[in-house]
Formats: sequence, C-alpha cells, structure tokens
Amino acid sequence: MSAATFREEYYENPTPEQKVIFREFLENQGLKYEDNVELTIKIVDEATEKMVGTGSIQGKVLKCIAVDQKRRGEGLSVRILSLLIKEQFNRGRLHLFVFTSPQNIEESAGNVFTGFKIVAKTNEIVLLEMGSENIESYLDDLKFKTRGIKEKTIGAIGAVIVNCNPFTLGHQYLIEKAAEECGFLYVFVVTEDLSLFPTDIRYNLVKEGTKHLENVLVLQGGEYIISSTTFPNYFMKDFTNIALAQARLDVTIFGEQIAPALGITRRYVGKEPFDLLTNSYNQAMKEILVPKGIELHIIPRKEFNGKPISASIVRQLIREDKFSEIIDMIPPSTYNYLITKDAKKIIEKIKNSQTRN
Repeated sequence: MSAATFREEYYENPTPEQKVIFREFLENQGLKYEDNVELTIKIVDEATEKMVGTGSIQGKVLKCIAVDQKRRGEGLSVRILSLLIKEQFNRGRLHLFVFTSPQNIEESAGNVFTGFKIVAKTNEIVLLEMGSENIESYLDDLKFKTRGIKEKTIGAIGAVIVNCNPFTLGHQYLIEKAAEECGFLYVFVVTEDLSLFPTDIRYNLVKEGTKHLENVLVLQGGEYIISSTTFPNYFMKDFTNIALAQARLDVTIFGEQIAPALGITRRYVGKEPFDLLTNSYNQAMKEILVPKGIELHIIPRKEFNGKPISASIVRQLIREDKFSEIIDMIPPSTYNYLITKDAKKIIEKIKNSQTRN
C-alpha cells in the first residue's frame, strides 16, 4: 500500500463560508475555531480529497492546530507546525508562540514541539516559544533597565500592571497608594496595541501622570503580559472560565519569572467587584502569588460622585462630547493631551466605536 500524499491549501483572512468548514472540522476533534485568525492552512488527503488537518496564525501565535483523530500518527502535526513556522518566518516574524494543553506536551514527549521552549505551565495550559528573542532576553532587558534598584531599595518592591485607556485619576490613585507603601514601585503598561489609545500614547500618559513620584519606574509590559485576544481557547472547550485560565497563565509568568528577576514582593490591583476578568485575575493572584511569598494588595477604587472612576466611563463621556465632566476624572496631563491636535483621530475613533477597549 502506497503512502498517503497530502496537499496544502492556504486561506488568507478566511471568508465566513470558509470559516464554517474549519469550525466544523475542529468541532469534530473536540476543539473550537477562532474567528480572529489571519491565515489558516488546510491539509487535504489527495486520495480522498478530505480535510485531515489544519492550523492557523494570528500575530506571532500559532493556533487552532488539529489533525483528524483517524489520521494521527502520520506526522501531520509536525507538518502543520512546520508550515506555520515557515509562513511566520516569511512574514518576518522570528519570535513565535504556541499555546497547548499539558496533556499534549506529555503525549508528544517533545517531538511535535521540537525547537520550542516552555515559558510557563499551569494545570490548564502551557505556553511555548521559539526564536532568538525569548523570556531570558526579556528578563535580561528588564534587569538592565532596572539595574541597581533592587540592591539600593529599602523596603518592599511592588508592581502594578495597567492598560490605561486612557490614564485616569483612578489609575493615578492606585499607583500613588502603592508607591506610598513601597520602597520602590514598578508600573508595567500593557504593550499589546489593542486599545483605542495606542500603546505609545498610553505609556507616555502614564509616565507623565506619575513623574511626581520619585520611587516609581514605568515600563513597557512586553510580550509576556498575555492579552485576551492573543490567549487561545480553542482547545479549552470544556473549561468554563476561560478568563481564569488566562489569568492563571499570566500570573504564573509574572510570579515565576518577572517578580524574582526584579525582586518584586508585592502586587497591587484596584478593587473591581463587577468585572469578570479583573475578579479572575484577583483569584489567580491569590492562588499563585501568595504561596510564592508575593503579597497581594487590593486597593479600593477612587470614586467621583459615588461611583468608581474608570477609563470606560471616560471614553463614554468622550463619545458624548461631555468634556466638562471628564475634568474631574483625569489628571491634567491626560486632559492636556486630549485637547491637542494629535488626539483628534483617537477621539473620532472613540466616537465611532462601542468596544470596551
């Protein structure tokens, strides 16, 4: 019996009709298809013209990888990964990520993921990476930017991770309270450019709004602050709380890699009783950070007119052209930016969007 031959088909920005085909295939393998992929590869058995495998990419992430259960053991998983890696390299992406389940790591004995290294592992998920850039080079860069701080600091070193879309008095209050309680405080601004306010603007607004705090250093979060968009859930069909799984992975990276590198012993967050994602992060931090000796400090939110100040409220007021009401919710530095010519495009984008980001 001759060996099977396969054909690869490439679908750039799959159409809704094409997505139906991939979705049905993945569902038959107990997985889910994610609509935000930018390219999907289809593996076809030329003898039967049937789809036997698939894989996709989104940014630097390889995802939605599956092989027909009846065709496993034929090397198709390795083939799909190799094709995806080649496609990424052709796009100039030399630092790649794969999310998978711990079971897949154990079953493959490392053969499928040759060339990848584990960044972090939880009970639900494993994050692997490939490339000259990696978690070690990221930590080396952090250590260089913060050289001498750990050795010179008297008292605890704390950390806050913020998105700041845009930077509000609520964010400023959280950072000020944390800085009061710490010898030194790191503020990591989420780097991924998925918000209405671009990354460089958010970063600069945080720096400007905290420059009066001498024991605070604002840093870009980098690629190891996992976003909900990057985070895949295609193989977590039976896990009901995806937000908690994401939070556990994100917090594990922070607790096992970032915090020890910088001597961080406290993590500060704002209290948020209604937001699912924030509550999931708080739960994950209690589970993961506290046993590692990293204290979790939850700070009550700063309020205005009896309601917590939030970036989403500020964006809604921008949509409604109620700038006079925004003044009491943002620091002067943010307001001064909003009235510049450079901010006009962002304001128009906010008015034309209803997304929570």
